[in-house]
Amino acid sequence: MKRLALVLVALAAVSAVPAAAQDQRPGGVFKAAMIGEPPSLDLHWTTATITQQITWHVYETLYTFDRNFNPMPLLAEGQTVADGGRRYTIRLRHGVKFHNGKEMTSADVVASLTRWGRISTSGKPLWKNVEAVEAKDPYTVMIHLKESSGVLLVGLARPNNGAVIYPREIAEAAGDNQTKDVIGTGPYRFVEHKPDRHIKLARFKDYAGRSEAPDGYAGKRTALLDEILFIPVPDVAVRIAGVETGEYHFAQQIKQDQYDRIKALPGVVPSIIKPSGWSTAVFNHKQGLMTDKRLRLAFQAALDMEPIMAAGFGNRDFYRLDPGLLYQEQTAWYTKAGGELYNQKNRAKAAALLKEAGYAGQPVRWVTTKEYEWMYKNALVAKQQLEEAGFKIDLQVVDWATLVQRRNKPELFDVFSTGFGFVSDPAFMTSAQCNWPGWWCHEEKDRLIDGLIKESDPKKRRAMFERIQVLFYEDAGRIKFGDSFTLDILRKEVRGFKTTPETFFWNVSLSK
Repeated sequence: MKRLALVLVALAAVSAVPAAAQDQRPGGVFKAAMIGEPPSLDLHWTTATITQQITWHVYETLYTFDRNFNPMPLLAEGQTVADGGRRYTIRLRHGVKFHNGKEMTSADVVASLTRWGRISTSGKPLWKNVEAVEAKDPYTVMIHLKESSGVLLVGLARPNNGAVIYPREIAEAAGDNQTKDVIGTGPYRFVEHKPDRHIKLARFKDYAGRSEAPDGYAGKRTALLDEILFIPVPDVAVRIAGVETGEYHFAQQIKQDQYDRIKALPGVVPSIIKPSGWSTAVFNHKQGLMTDKRLRLAFQAALDMEPIMAAGFGNRDFYRLDPGLLYQEQTAWYTKAGGELYNQKNRAKAAALLKEAGYAGQPVRWVTTKEYEWMYKNALVAKQQLEEAGFKIDLQVVDWATLVQRRNKPELFDVFSTGFGFVSDPAFMTSAQCNWPGWWCHEEKDRLIDGLIKESDPKKRRAMFERIQVLFYEDAGRIKFGDSFTLDILRKEVRGFKTTPETFFWNVSLSK
Protein backbone atom coordinates (compact mmCIF):
# COMPACT_ATOMS: atom_id res chain seq x y z
CA MET A 1 0.00 0.00 0.00
CA LYS A 2 1.22 3.46 -0.82
CA ARG A 3 2.29 5.45 2.16
CA LEU A 4 0.20 8.40 3.10
CA ALA A 5 2.03 11.65 2.38
CA LEU A 6 0.45 14.38 4.45
CA VAL A 7 3.34 16.50 5.67
CA LEU A 8 2.42 19.05 8.32
CA VAL A 9 4.22 22.12 7.07
CA ALA A 10 3.38 24.36 10.01
CA LEU A 11 3.47 21.87 12.84
CA ALA A 12 5.25 22.68 16.10
CA ALA A 13 5.77 26.41 16.15
CA VAL A 14 7.52 26.29 19.51
CA SER A 15 9.19 23.11 20.67
CA ALA A 16 10.41 22.39 24.13
CA VAL A 17 14.00 22.14 25.23
CA PRO A 18 15.87 20.12 22.61
CA ALA A 19 18.42 17.83 24.18
CA ALA A 20 21.32 15.76 23.00
CA ALA A 21 21.02 12.08 23.74
CA GLN A 22 23.99 12.15 26.07
CA ASP A 23 22.25 14.85 28.14
CA GLN A 24 19.43 12.48 29.03
CA ARG A 25 19.74 10.46 32.21
CA PRO A 26 17.30 7.83 33.41
CA GLY A 27 15.38 8.21 36.64
CA GLY A 28 12.94 10.49 38.36
CA VAL A 29 9.19 10.83 38.80
CA PHE A 30 7.55 12.93 36.11
CA LYS A 31 4.39 14.80 37.15
CA ALA A 32 1.93 15.80 34.43
CA ALA A 33 -0.96 18.10 35.36
CA MET A 34 -3.98 17.04 33.31
CA ILE A 35 -7.33 18.79 32.88
CA GLY A 36 -9.23 16.15 34.88
CA GLU A 37 -10.02 12.46 35.14
CA PRO A 38 -10.27 10.23 32.06
CA PRO A 39 -13.70 8.61 31.57
CA SER A 40 -12.03 5.23 31.06
CA LEU A 41 -8.63 3.60 30.63
CA ASP A 42 -9.98 1.28 27.92
CA LEU A 43 -8.76 2.83 24.68
CA HIS A 44 -11.04 0.68 22.53
CA TRP A 45 -14.00 2.07 24.44
CA THR A 46 -13.61 5.87 24.19
CA THR A 47 -12.44 8.63 21.87
CA ALA A 48 -11.63 10.92 24.84
CA THR A 49 -8.24 12.48 24.09
CA ILE A 50 -7.16 12.38 27.72
CA THR A 51 -7.56 8.58 27.74
CA GLN A 52 -5.24 8.29 24.76
CA GLN A 53 -2.71 10.74 26.20
CA ILE A 54 -2.35 8.57 29.28
CA THR A 55 -2.79 5.04 27.97
CA TRP A 56 -0.70 5.02 24.83
CA HIS A 57 2.29 4.89 27.13
CA VAL A 58 0.85 1.53 28.25
CA TYR A 59 -0.77 0.15 25.09
CA GLU A 60 0.68 -0.19 21.60
CA THR A 61 -0.67 -0.69 18.09
CA LEU A 62 0.61 -2.79 15.21
CA TYR A 63 1.52 0.38 13.33
CA THR A 64 2.14 4.02 14.21
CA PHE A 65 2.99 7.24 12.35
CA ASP A 66 6.35 8.74 11.47
CA ARG A 67 6.87 12.52 11.42
CA ASN A 68 5.19 12.78 8.00
CA PHE A 69 2.23 10.68 9.14
CA ASN A 70 3.16 7.67 7.08
CA PRO A 71 2.16 4.39 8.82
CA MET A 72 5.20 2.53 10.15
CA PRO A 73 5.45 -0.86 11.91
CA LEU A 74 5.43 -0.81 15.73
CA LEU A 75 4.35 -4.21 17.08
CA ALA A 76 4.30 -5.47 13.51
CA GLU A 77 7.51 -6.44 11.75
CA GLY A 78 6.08 -5.73 8.33
CA GLN A 79 3.40 -6.81 5.87
CA THR A 80 2.78 -8.19 2.41
CA VAL A 81 -0.28 -7.41 0.31
CA ALA A 82 -1.82 -9.85 -2.15
CA ASP A 83 -5.05 -10.71 -3.98
CA GLY A 84 -5.39 -7.27 -5.55
CA GLY A 85 -4.99 -5.51 -2.23
CA ARG A 86 -7.62 -7.62 -0.45
CA ARG A 87 -5.29 -9.74 1.68
CA TYR A 88 -2.80 -8.33 4.18
CA THR A 89 -0.34 -10.71 5.80
CA ILE A 90 1.15 -9.01 8.86
CA ARG A 91 4.28 -10.40 10.48
CA LEU A 92 4.57 -9.77 14.22
CA ARG A 93 7.72 -9.04 16.16
CA HIS A 94 9.06 -11.87 18.30
CA GLY A 95 9.72 -11.50 22.00
CA VAL A 96 7.25 -8.69 22.73
CA LYS A 97 5.97 -9.08 26.27
CA PHE A 98 2.82 -7.86 27.95
CA HIS A 99 3.13 -6.26 31.35
CA ASN A 100 1.87 -9.50 32.93
CA GLY A 101 4.92 -11.33 31.52
CA LYS A 102 3.11 -13.15 28.71
CA GLU A 103 4.53 -12.98 25.18
CA MET A 104 2.33 -11.33 22.57
CA THR A 105 1.23 -13.64 19.78
CA SER A 106 -1.22 -13.62 16.89
CA ALA A 107 -4.01 -14.87 19.17
CA ASP A 108 -3.82 -11.61 21.16
CA VAL A 109 -3.79 -9.56 17.98
CA VAL A 110 -6.81 -11.32 16.48
CA ALA A 111 -8.85 -10.97 19.68
CA SER A 112 -7.91 -7.30 20.07
CA LEU A 113 -8.54 -6.30 16.46
CA THR A 114 -11.86 -8.14 16.43
CA ARG A 115 -13.02 -6.30 19.54
CA TRP A 116 -11.71 -2.94 18.32
CA GLY A 117 -13.42 -3.29 14.96
CA ARG A 118 -16.69 -4.15 16.69
CA ILE A 119 -16.89 -1.47 19.40
CA SER A 120 -14.61 1.47 18.59
CA THR A 121 -15.70 4.61 16.76
CA SER A 122 -12.62 4.51 14.54
CA GLY A 123 -12.70 0.75 14.03
CA LYS A 124 -16.33 0.28 12.99
CA PRO A 125 -16.17 2.03 9.60
CA LEU A 126 -12.90 0.30 8.72
CA TRP A 127 -14.22 -3.09 9.79
CA LYS A 128 -17.20 -2.90 7.43
CA ASN A 129 -14.68 -3.83 4.76
CA VAL A 130 -13.06 -6.67 6.75
CA GLU A 131 -14.16 -10.18 5.87
CA ALA A 132 -12.02 -12.06 8.37
CA VAL A 133 -8.99 -11.82 10.66
CA GLU A 134 -7.08 -15.02 11.34
CA ALA A 135 -3.94 -16.24 13.03
CA LYS A 136 -1.87 -18.21 10.51
CA ASP A 137 0.83 -19.07 13.06
CA PRO A 138 1.93 -17.54 16.40
CA TYR A 139 3.62 -14.59 14.66
CA THR A 140 1.49 -14.09 11.54
CA VAL A 141 -1.93 -12.46 11.20
CA MET A 142 -3.91 -12.35 7.98
CA ILE A 143 -6.61 -9.75 7.32
CA HIS A 144 -9.02 -10.50 4.49
CA LEU A 145 -10.81 -7.49 2.99
CA LYS A 146 -13.98 -7.48 0.95
CA GLU A 147 -12.47 -4.83 -1.31
CA SER A 148 -9.02 -3.28 -1.56
CA SER A 149 -8.34 -0.42 0.84
CA GLY A 150 -6.15 2.63 0.68
CA VAL A 151 -6.24 3.20 4.44
CA LEU A 152 -6.03 -0.10 6.33
CA LEU A 153 -2.57 0.56 7.78
CA VAL A 154 -3.46 4.20 8.45
CA GLY A 155 -6.47 2.99 10.42
CA LEU A 156 -4.36 0.53 12.40
CA ALA A 157 -1.84 3.30 13.17
CA ARG A 158 -4.27 5.89 14.55
CA PRO A 159 -3.62 6.56 18.26
CA ASN A 160 -6.99 7.97 19.33
CA ASN A 161 -9.50 5.19 20.10
CA GLY A 162 -6.75 3.12 18.53
CA ALA A 163 -6.39 -0.55 17.62
CA VAL A 164 -4.18 -1.31 20.62
CA ILE A 165 -3.31 -4.88 21.44
CA TYR A 166 -4.55 -6.37 24.71
CA PRO A 167 -3.88 -9.88 26.00
CA ARG A 168 -6.38 -12.23 24.39
CA GLU A 169 -8.04 -13.13 27.68
CA ILE A 170 -8.69 -9.46 28.52
CA ALA A 171 -10.10 -8.60 25.09
CA GLU A 172 -12.37 -11.63 25.06
CA ALA A 173 -13.56 -11.25 28.66
CA ALA A 174 -14.43 -7.59 28.14
CA GLY A 175 -16.44 -8.18 24.99
CA ASP A 176 -18.49 -5.05 24.30
CA ASN A 177 -18.14 -3.87 27.90
CA GLN A 178 -15.44 -1.63 29.33
CA THR A 179 -12.38 -3.46 30.64
CA LYS A 180 -10.76 -2.43 33.92
CA ASP A 181 -7.58 -4.43 33.22
CA VAL A 182 -4.87 -2.04 32.02
CA ILE A 183 -2.25 -4.34 30.50
CA GLY A 184 -0.34 -3.61 27.32
CA THR A 185 3.10 -3.94 25.76
CA GLY A 186 4.25 -0.31 26.06
CA PRO A 187 7.33 1.25 27.65
CA TYR A 188 5.36 2.06 30.82
CA ARG A 189 3.11 -0.25 32.81
CA PHE A 190 0.01 0.71 34.75
CA VAL A 191 0.48 0.71 38.55
CA GLU A 192 -2.60 2.33 40.07
CA HIS A 193 -5.46 4.75 39.62
CA LYS A 194 -6.41 6.79 42.65
CA PRO A 195 -9.36 8.93 41.50
CA ASP A 196 -8.83 12.68 41.93
CA ARG A 197 -5.21 12.03 42.95
CA HIS A 198 -3.26 10.38 40.15
CA ILE A 199 -2.78 7.63 37.63
CA LYS A 200 0.64 6.09 38.18
CA LEU A 201 2.72 4.42 35.47
CA ALA A 202 6.15 2.87 35.99
CA ARG A 203 8.96 1.89 33.65
CA PHE A 204 8.42 -1.58 32.16
CA LYS A 205 11.80 -3.24 32.57
CA ASP A 206 11.07 -5.98 30.03
CA TYR A 207 9.89 -3.59 27.31
CA ALA A 208 10.80 -4.79 23.82
CA GLY A 209 11.16 -1.57 21.87
CA ARG A 210 12.13 -1.00 18.28
CA SER A 211 15.75 -0.28 17.39
CA GLU A 212 15.26 2.37 14.69
CA ALA A 213 15.90 6.02 15.51
CA PRO A 214 12.87 7.91 16.80
CA ASP A 215 10.81 9.39 13.97
CA GLY A 216 7.50 11.02 14.90
CA TYR A 217 5.75 8.37 16.99
CA ALA A 218 7.73 5.60 15.27
CA GLY A 219 11.13 4.12 16.02
CA LYS A 220 12.75 3.66 19.39
CA ARG A 221 10.66 4.35 22.50
CA THR A 222 12.68 4.45 25.70
CA ALA A 223 11.25 4.69 29.21
CA LEU A 224 13.82 6.99 30.80
CA LEU A 225 11.58 8.04 33.70
CA ASP A 226 11.08 5.77 36.70
CA GLU A 227 7.44 6.82 37.01
CA ILE A 228 4.89 9.09 35.39
CA LEU A 229 2.08 10.54 37.50
CA PHE A 230 -0.90 11.88 35.56
CA ILE A 231 -2.53 14.22 38.07
CA PRO A 232 -6.04 15.69 37.57
CA VAL A 233 -5.82 19.48 38.04
CA PRO A 234 -9.06 21.01 36.70
CA ASP A 235 -8.12 24.60 37.63
CA VAL A 236 -5.89 26.07 34.93
CA ALA A 237 -4.40 28.64 37.33
CA VAL A 238 -3.30 25.81 39.61
CA ARG A 239 -1.72 24.01 36.66
CA ILE A 240 0.28 27.10 35.74
CA ALA A 241 1.35 27.78 39.33
CA GLY A 242 2.36 24.14 39.76
CA VAL A 243 4.73 24.24 36.79
CA GLU A 244 6.06 27.63 37.88
CA THR A 245 6.96 26.30 41.34
CA GLY A 246 8.23 22.94 40.08
CA GLU A 247 5.42 20.90 41.60
CA TYR A 248 4.55 19.68 38.10
CA HIS A 249 6.86 19.12 35.14
CA PHE A 250 4.14 19.50 32.50
CA ALA A 251 0.69 21.07 32.30
CA GLN A 252 -1.78 20.86 29.44
CA GLN A 253 -4.46 23.15 28.08
CA ILE A 254 -3.15 26.49 29.33
CA LYS A 255 -5.26 29.54 28.53
CA GLN A 256 -3.81 31.11 25.43
CA ASP A 257 -4.24 34.64 26.76
CA GLN A 258 -1.55 33.72 29.32
CA TYR A 259 1.08 33.22 26.59
CA ASP A 260 2.97 36.49 27.11
CA ARG A 261 3.09 35.91 30.86
CA ILE A 262 4.25 32.31 30.40
CA LYS A 263 7.16 33.42 28.21
CA ALA A 264 8.38 35.66 31.03
CA LEU A 265 8.29 32.99 33.74
CA PRO A 266 11.74 31.69 34.72
CA GLY A 267 12.08 27.93 34.40
CA VAL A 268 8.90 27.53 32.30
CA VAL A 269 8.86 26.69 28.58
CA PRO A 270 5.79 27.11 26.33
CA SER A 271 4.87 24.48 23.78
CA ILE A 272 2.45 25.39 20.96
CA ILE A 273 0.71 22.67 18.96
CA LYS A 274 -0.39 24.03 15.57
CA PRO A 275 -2.70 22.76 14.23
CA SER A 276 -4.21 21.02 17.22
CA GLY A 277 -7.93 20.67 16.62
CA TRP A 278 -11.15 22.51 16.11
CA SER A 279 -13.79 23.56 18.57
CA THR A 280 -17.33 22.29 18.05
CA ALA A 281 -20.88 22.00 19.26
CA VAL A 282 -22.29 18.53 18.59
CA PHE A 283 -25.99 18.07 17.93
CA ASN A 284 -28.10 15.12 19.06
CA HIS A 285 -29.46 13.74 15.79
CA LYS A 286 -31.08 10.73 17.43
CA GLN A 287 -33.55 12.26 19.89
CA GLY A 288 -35.01 15.61 20.91
CA LEU A 289 -35.19 19.10 19.49
CA MET A 290 -32.12 19.03 17.27
CA THR A 291 -33.40 16.17 15.15
CA ASP A 292 -35.22 18.96 13.30
CA LYS A 293 -32.87 20.05 10.52
CA ARG A 294 -34.40 23.54 10.48
CA LEU A 295 -33.35 24.09 14.10
CA ARG A 296 -29.81 22.91 13.33
CA LEU A 297 -29.62 25.25 10.34
CA ALA A 298 -30.96 28.12 12.47
CA PHE A 299 -28.28 27.40 15.08
CA GLN A 300 -25.61 27.40 12.35
CA ALA A 301 -26.92 30.60 10.72
CA ALA A 302 -26.99 32.64 13.94
CA LEU A 303 -23.36 32.29 14.97
CA ASP A 304 -20.59 34.87 14.69
CA MET A 305 -17.42 32.81 15.12
CA GLU A 306 -14.90 35.61 15.84
CA PRO A 307 -16.18 36.54 19.34
CA ILE A 308 -16.84 32.86 20.10
CA MET A 309 -13.25 31.89 19.30
CA ALA A 310 -11.80 35.02 20.90
CA ALA A 311 -13.57 34.18 24.15
CA GLY A 312 -12.28 30.62 24.13
CA PHE A 313 -8.70 31.18 22.99
CA GLY A 314 -7.93 34.82 23.77
CA ASN A 315 -4.76 35.44 21.81
CA ARG A 316 -5.35 35.69 18.03
CA ASP A 317 -2.18 33.65 17.48
CA PHE A 318 -4.02 30.61 18.87
CA TYR A 319 -7.08 30.42 16.64
CA ARG A 320 -8.28 31.04 13.11
CA LEU A 321 -11.65 31.12 11.40
CA ASP A 322 -11.78 28.49 8.68
CA PRO A 323 -14.50 26.19 7.31
CA GLY A 324 -12.19 23.26 6.50
CA LEU A 325 -12.78 19.99 8.35
CA LEU A 326 -9.10 19.26 7.75
CA TYR A 327 -6.43 21.91 8.04
CA GLN A 328 -4.71 24.37 5.70
CA GLU A 329 -1.43 22.62 6.52
CA GLN A 330 -2.79 19.37 5.05
CA THR A 331 -2.41 20.47 1.45
CA ALA A 332 -3.54 17.14 0.01
CA TRP A 333 -6.94 17.52 1.68
CA TYR A 334 -7.70 21.12 2.56
CA THR A 335 -10.81 22.60 0.94
CA LYS A 336 -13.30 25.40 1.56
CA ALA A 337 -16.14 23.45 -0.06
CA GLY A 338 -19.45 24.34 1.62
CA GLY A 339 -17.77 27.23 3.40
CA GLU A 340 -20.39 29.79 2.42
CA LEU A 341 -22.52 28.33 5.23
CA TYR A 342 -19.76 28.83 7.80
CA ASN A 343 -19.75 31.92 10.02
CA GLN A 344 -22.95 33.36 8.55
CA LYS A 345 -23.76 35.82 11.38
CA ASN A 346 -27.31 35.92 10.05
CA ARG A 347 -29.81 36.25 12.91
CA ALA A 348 -32.66 37.13 10.57
CA LYS A 349 -32.18 33.84 8.69
CA ALA A 350 -31.99 31.98 12.00
CA ALA A 351 -35.20 33.61 13.25
CA ALA A 352 -37.01 32.72 10.02
CA LEU A 353 -35.94 29.08 10.31
CA LEU A 354 -37.09 28.95 13.93
CA LYS A 355 -40.48 30.29 12.90
CA GLU A 356 -40.71 27.76 10.06
CA ALA A 357 -39.90 24.96 12.50
CA GLY A 358 -42.60 26.12 14.93
CA TYR A 359 -40.04 26.56 17.69
CA ALA A 360 -41.82 27.76 20.84
CA GLY A 361 -38.92 28.46 23.19
CA GLN A 362 -38.28 24.93 24.42
CA PRO A 363 -34.92 24.83 26.28
CA VAL A 364 -32.01 23.46 24.28
CA ARG A 365 -29.92 21.43 26.74
CA TRP A 366 -26.26 22.19 26.03
CA VAL A 367 -23.75 20.21 28.13
CA THR A 368 -20.32 21.78 28.50
CA THR A 369 -17.36 21.79 30.93
CA LYS A 370 -14.95 24.22 32.56
CA GLU A 371 -12.20 21.59 32.68
CA TYR A 372 -11.58 22.54 29.06
CA GLU A 373 -12.20 26.22 29.72
CA TRP A 374 -12.34 27.11 26.04
CA MET A 375 -15.33 24.77 25.63
CA TYR A 376 -17.22 26.63 28.34
CA LYS A 377 -16.32 30.08 26.99
CA ASN A 378 -17.19 29.10 23.41
CA ALA A 379 -20.55 27.86 24.65
CA LEU A 380 -21.19 30.92 26.80
CA VAL A 381 -20.75 33.39 23.94
CA ALA A 382 -22.66 31.17 21.50
CA LYS A 383 -25.51 30.93 24.02
CA GLN A 384 -25.83 34.74 24.05
CA GLN A 385 -25.87 34.92 20.25
CA LEU A 386 -28.41 32.11 19.93
CA GLU A 387 -30.75 33.64 22.49
CA GLU A 388 -30.60 36.94 20.63
CA ALA A 389 -31.78 35.01 17.56
CA GLY A 390 -34.69 33.42 19.44
CA PHE A 391 -33.35 30.21 21.00
CA LYS A 392 -33.54 29.41 24.71
CA ILE A 393 -30.32 27.69 25.83
CA ASP A 394 -30.05 25.64 29.03
CA LEU A 395 -26.27 25.56 29.57
CA GLN A 396 -25.36 22.64 31.83
CA VAL A 397 -21.80 22.80 33.20
CA VAL A 398 -20.33 19.49 34.40
CA ASP A 399 -16.92 17.87 34.76
CA TRP A 400 -15.40 16.30 31.66
CA ALA A 401 -15.92 12.68 32.70
CA THR A 402 -19.62 13.39 33.31
CA LEU A 403 -19.94 15.08 29.92
CA VAL A 404 -18.46 12.02 28.24
CA GLN A 405 -20.93 9.79 30.10
CA ARG A 406 -23.94 11.98 29.26
CA ARG A 407 -23.11 12.29 25.58
CA ASN A 408 -23.59 8.53 25.22
CA LYS A 409 -27.23 8.84 26.36
CA PRO A 410 -29.42 10.61 23.79
CA GLU A 411 -32.14 11.35 26.33
CA LEU A 412 -29.78 13.56 28.37
CA PHE A 413 -28.71 16.30 25.92
CA ASP A 414 -29.48 18.27 22.78
CA VAL A 415 -25.98 19.71 22.22
CA PHE A 416 -22.60 19.09 23.83
CA SER A 417 -19.22 20.80 23.66
CA THR A 418 -16.04 19.11 22.52
CA GLY A 419 -13.13 19.45 20.13
CA PHE A 420 -12.05 17.31 17.21
CA GLY A 421 -8.32 16.64 17.06
CA PHE A 422 -5.89 16.23 14.21
CA VAL A 423 -6.46 13.27 11.89
CA SER A 424 -4.21 12.25 9.03
CA ASP A 425 -6.97 10.96 6.75
CA PRO A 426 -10.64 12.02 6.40
CA ALA A 427 -11.83 8.41 6.45
CA PHE A 428 -11.25 8.52 10.21
CA MET A 429 -12.72 11.91 11.08
CA THR A 430 -14.73 11.51 14.27
CA SER A 431 -16.61 14.62 13.16
CA ALA A 432 -18.22 12.67 10.32
CA GLN A 433 -18.87 9.29 11.95
CA CYS A 434 -22.46 8.08 12.25
CA ASN A 435 -21.75 5.81 15.22
CA TRP A 436 -20.16 8.50 17.43
CA PRO A 437 -22.22 10.41 20.06
CA GLY A 438 -24.50 12.87 18.33
CA TRP A 439 -25.14 10.15 15.75
CA TRP A 440 -24.96 12.25 12.61
CA CYS A 441 -26.16 9.59 10.19
CA HIS A 442 -26.77 10.67 6.61
CA GLU A 443 -27.18 8.18 3.76
CA GLU A 444 -24.99 9.94 1.19
CA LYS A 445 -22.36 11.01 3.71
CA ASP A 446 -22.07 7.52 5.19
CA ARG A 447 -21.73 6.02 1.72
CA LEU A 448 -18.93 8.47 0.96
CA ILE A 449 -17.13 7.59 4.23
CA ASP A 450 -17.27 3.92 3.20
CA GLY A 451 -15.91 4.95 -0.20
CA LEU A 452 -12.98 6.78 1.37
CA ILE A 453 -12.02 3.59 3.18
CA LYS A 454 -12.11 1.46 0.04
CA GLU A 455 -10.90 3.86 -2.66
CA SER A 456 -7.16 4.27 -3.32
CA ASP A 457 -7.20 6.85 -6.13
CA PRO A 458 -6.17 10.23 -4.57
CA LYS A 459 -8.29 12.37 -6.90
CA LYS A 460 -11.41 10.33 -6.30
CA ARG A 461 -10.82 10.35 -2.55
CA ARG A 462 -10.41 14.13 -2.50
CA ALA A 463 -13.67 14.57 -4.45
CA MET A 464 -15.44 12.34 -1.91
CA PHE A 465 -14.07 14.37 0.98
CA GLU A 466 -15.13 17.67 -0.60
CA ARG A 467 -18.68 16.36 -0.94
CA ILE A 468 -18.67 15.21 2.71
CA GLN A 469 -17.66 18.71 3.78
CA VAL A 470 -20.49 20.24 1.72
CA LEU A 471 -22.96 17.87 3.39
CA PHE A 472 -21.52 18.78 6.80
CA TYR A 473 -22.75 22.34 6.29
CA GLU A 474 -25.89 21.66 4.27
CA ASP A 475 -27.21 19.25 6.90
CA ALA A 476 -25.62 21.07 9.87
CA GLY A 477 -24.06 17.79 10.95
CA ARG A 478 -22.05 19.50 13.69
CA ILE A 479 -21.03 23.11 14.27
CA LYS A 480 -17.44 24.11 13.63
CA PHE A 481 -16.44 27.26 15.54
CA GLY A 482 -12.83 27.46 14.31
CA ASP A 483 -9.33 25.98 14.35
CA SER A 484 -7.47 26.10 17.64
CA PHE A 485 -3.82 25.82 18.62
CA THR A 486 -2.98 24.35 22.00
CA LEU A 487 -0.68 25.88 24.60
CA ASP A 488 1.03 23.45 26.97
CA ILE A 489 3.89 24.29 29.35
CA LEU A 490 6.75 22.39 30.93
CA ARG A 491 9.73 22.86 33.21
CA LYS A 492 13.09 23.75 31.69
CA GLU A 493 14.65 20.61 33.20
CA VAL A 494 12.52 18.40 30.95
CA ARG A 495 14.66 16.86 28.22
CA GLY A 496 13.66 15.22 24.95
CA PHE A 497 10.05 16.45 24.82
CA LYS A 498 8.65 16.87 21.29
CA THR A 499 5.81 19.18 20.31
CA THR A 500 3.49 17.06 18.18
CA PRO A 501 -0.31 16.77 17.79
CA GLU A 502 -0.24 13.87 20.26
CA THR A 503 1.56 14.35 23.59
CA PHE A 504 3.91 11.59 24.76
CA PHE A 505 6.60 11.12 27.41
CA TRP A 506 8.67 8.20 26.22
CA ASN A 507 12.20 9.37 25.26
CA VAL A 508 11.69 12.16 27.84
CA SER A 509 13.92 12.61 30.87
CA LEU A 510 14.64 15.04 33.72
CA SER A 511 17.97 16.83 34.07
CA LYS A 512 17.79 16.65 37.86
